[in-house]
Amino acid sequence: MSSTEEMLREILEEQKRLGVLLGRQEKRIGAIEQKLETKPDARERGDEGLPPALLRLLKVVSELKTWASADELAKKVNLSRNLTSGYLARLKEKGYIERGPNLDGSRQVRYVFKANLEKLPEEIRRVVTRGR
Repeated sequence: MSSTEEMLREILEEQKRLGVLLGRQEKRIGAIEQKLETKPDARERGDEGLPPALLRLLKVVSELKTWASADELAKKVNLSRNLTSGYLARLKEKGYIERGPNLDGSRQVRYVFKANLEKLPEEIRRVVTRGR
């Protein structure tokens, strides 16, 4: 047998082996897709919970009577300002807090935040306002 025939035979065997592997992967992907279709996304159901850090931040914001900056809130929840800003952005997207421009010239911040308790789902409102 020539080296070309051997090489072609090896290539053919490798293609068969890869075809078997690909078939297995397609079955796995199909099973995963089927599981995903049977479990609706929490966002679609509307009952997405908040992680503890976001709940803690929301609780602090709701306890304040005035607008507060991300720096002030970060100090109160003992988190970095960057992380707190990210959490505030997530809470704002959900409508749980309001963001407004800083109109107070004595503060060196761009935005200030305040809780929007009317928009909170009942179970989150109970957690946030517990102990008052």
